[in-house]
Amino acid sequence: MRGVLRTVEVLRALNEHNGARVAELHRATGIPRPSIYRVLETLFSCGYVRKRDNERYELTARIRALSSGFKDEDWIREIGLPVLQELQQEIVWPTDIVVFDDDAIVLVETTRRQSPLTIDKFRPGVRLPVLRSATGRAYLAFCLEAERQAILARVAAARGPESARARDRRYVAGLIARTRASGYGEQHGEIDPKVAGIAVPVASGGRVVACLNITFISSALTCAEAAKRYLGSLKRSARRIEERLTRQGYL
Repeated sequence: MRGVLRTVEVLRALNEHNGARVAELHRATGIPRPSIYRVLETLFSCGYVRKRDNERYELTARIRALSSGFKDEDWIREIGLPVLQELQQEIVWPTDIVVFDDDAIVLVETTRRQSPLTIDKFRPGVRLPVLRSATGRAYLAFCLEAERQAILARVAAARGPESARARDRRYVAGLIARTRASGYGEQHGEIDPKVAGIAVPVASGGRVVACLNITFISSALTCAEAAKRYLGSLKRSARRIEERLTRQGYL
């Protein structure tokens, strides 16, 4: 069993620090270096890890097969959606759950149909920009540093209005600092002039797995006013989801 646990720890460390040397994996996991070498040799022989010339190890695309049986919809439907619906009944405004995918934020569940205050037509499956959406900003600010840099690199490489922002280090640093200081992501009319929103992360196993979002009419509230009224409820809902994810062993 110890060997299995060590393999899982090494995989987790590589997921957070892909392209790490053995010394870096040792510091991240506390596992003795000889044991790390044995784990890496096994993963290499199975095709899950490759080695660079500079003694760095990185995960291969084959690692994706290990998660092919898991779907975000499973925990979102069972755990996230009921909490989302309760939050919407409490605050009335539409509420959302989003996840990150490749270079965008994806809306996976929403209470827009239940809320009498819905004014936009977003439906599950819509992809939202990372740097202009409240959920994208929350995700980017609170995810792991390695993931943040990978996201920014993908967005910067893509064609579109987001790419220039992703390459602007001063803009990104300021955005991250402001979001962390306030504890939530925000946008006010930046996607749809009539709609604003605030969002918080949902974390599990030390990483951000989703974000919860409240949308409201931009002429009715500023983001600061919305946060004063609803941020506590939004954060409590996120914590409830996190606790249930941990308790039920989803992530």
